[in-house]
Amino acid sequence: MSKFIHLNSLIRVNMANLNSSEGGGNQITLKKVETFKGEEFVYVSGQAFRRYLRETLYWLTNKEFKITPIDKDGNPIIEKDGKPISEIKPDEAFKFIIKNYEELDMFGFLIPLKNKGHIRKFSPLQVTPLISVFPYNSNSDMMTRSKSNTQGGDIVKVEIDVFNYMQGSQVINCEMVGAYWDENKEDVVNILKEDEKKERIKLLIDGLKNLMGGAKKARLLNSFIPSVIVGTLQNIGVPYFMNIFDVEAPENKIESIKDVRGILNIDRFIHTLNMVKENLEKVYIGINTEDFANGGEVLSYLKGLEDEKVRIFDSVLNVFEELKKNV
Repeated sequence: MSKFIHLNSLIRVNMANLNSSEGGGNQITLKKVETFKGEEFVYVSGQAFRRYLRETLYWLTNKEFKITPIDKDGNPIIEKDGKPISEIKPDEAFKFIIKNYEELDMFGFLIPLKNKGHIRKFSPLQVTPLISVFPYNSNSDMMTRSKSNTQGGDIVKVEIDVFNYMQGSQVINCEMVGAYWDENKEDVVNILKEDEKKERIKLLIDGLKNLMGGAKKARLLNSFIPSVIVGTLQNIGVPYFMNIFDVEAPENKIESIKDVRGILNIDRFIHTLNMVKENLEKVYIGINTEDFANGGEVLSYLKGLEDEKVRIFDSVLNVFEELKKNV
C-alpha cells in the first residue's frame, strides 16, 4: 500500500457561495482572499471542507459513521467503562479512541488528560482551501429577513459569486489511518489490522467522491464533482500538483448557458509531471470534457501521455475507483 494518496481537483460551480459569513449590518459577505494587487478570490476554508466531508460520511454510511459530540470546551465526549477518557492512561486512551471512533481517527483529536497533560493525533487527512480561479466580480443578491409578528422585514444584501471554478487538494497519509504517532518513542503505533485500515481509507475516498455540503444549504445547491482531477499514489507527501490547472475565459460570444465554460490550460501540469514522474507510483487523470470549451482537445492530448504509470479517463469518478483498487 502506498504511503500517500493525493487528489488535486478543479471544480466547476454555478455558485461559489459555499462558505459565507455574516457581515456588518444587513449584509451577508462571501469569504475572500486578496492578492498583492488587490484582486479578491472566493474561498472555502479547510475547516468548512472537512465539516462537509464529516457530514457526507454520516449520510453515506446510513448514519453508521458517528460524529462525536463535544462538551462546552470543545473536547470530545468519550467514555470507557463508565469513566471519562480523560481519566484513562494515555496508551489505553489512544487504542480505545482509534479503534472505536473512526471519525477521530480520520480527522484527528486533542484531548486533555486529568493530571497527565494531553493526547493528540494529527489528522491523516490534510486539505487545502478551495480557491476560485476567477476573481470575485462584485455580484449581489437580495433577500428579506423576516421578523416575528411583523409584515415584511429587513432587506439583506447577499454577496454571490457565479459561474466559477474552484481548485483544491487533499492528501491522505495512509500509514497514519488506524495508527498514532508515539511522541516518546518517535514511532508509529498501529492499532488496526491492515484490512481494517484499508476499509477506512476507502471510506474516505468514497466521501471525497460523493462530497456534499455548503454553508447555505437551505437555498443553494452545488455539486463538488470535479471537472478535472489528478489522483496520485506516492511514497512521499509532497503535493506536486497543488493549484496546477489554469483556466482562461472563453473568447467566443456566449449565446446560451452551455457556453459559460472556460478554456483549460494544462501546460503547467505537463511540465510538472515531466519533472516529478520518477517520484510517483501511479497517476490517474480524469476529465469531464463538457465542463470546458476545449475539453475534447485536452482529453485527446492527455490520452497520448498514457504509459505504465499514467492512466487517463473520460470520467473523473473513475479516478476515485482506481485509487480504491490500489489501497
